[in-house]
Amino acid sequence: MQSTKSTVPISLHEATAEDLPRIENLMQFYNYDLSEFWPVEFSATGLYALRPKEAYWAKPSVRPYIAKIDGELAGFAVVDDEVQDPQSQFNLGYFFLGRRYRGSGAAQEMLRLLFERHPGRWEVYFFVDNLPAARFWPKAIAQQTGDQEVLVTDTDSDGLPCRLYRFSSL
Repeated sequence: MQSTKSTVPISLHEATAEDLPRIENLMQFYNYDLSEFWPVEFSATGLYALRPKEAYWAKPSVRPYIAKIDGELAGFAVVDDEVQDPQSQFNLGYFFLGRRYRGSGAAQEMLRLLFERHPGRWEVYFFVDNLPAARFWPKAIAQQTGDQEVLVTDTDSDGLPCRLYRFSSL
C-alpha cells in the first residue's frame, strides 16, 4: 500500500454490544448527511426511521467499529459481506466521520485502519449525486491501493445512480 500513517490521532475500536446503540444514534447524523442525496424520511418521532438492525448486527460477517479522536467519539464504520461480486470479501456498509473532523485526514486514516484489519478484496459504493463522496472516494481509494487495479462500475440503488469501486487492500 502506498499510504503512510497519518498524524491524525484517530483510533478505531471494534464495537461491543454496548456500542451498537451509540452507532445507531450516530446513524441519525449519517442519515441527515445522506438525506441531501437520498430520500430519507423522518419517523413520527422526528428522528430518521432506521431499519431494525438486530438481525444485521447478529450476522458474524458484520464488523462494526467506533472511531475516536483524542479519546472522543468521532464516527463509526461497519464492514460486512454484502457484496455484488462473489470474488469480493468485504463491503463498506457504513462509513461516517463527524463534520468537525472532515478535511483533517482522519477519514483517510480511518480507512487505512479498516483495510489493515481486513486485507482482501473490497467493494465501496456511493450515490453519484453525493458530491462530497464523489470527491473523497476516488482519492482515498487511490491513496490506499497505490498502483493496484481499481474497477469502477456505474450501477444504481433503488433507481438512484451509484458508483461502485472494487479493489484489493492487500
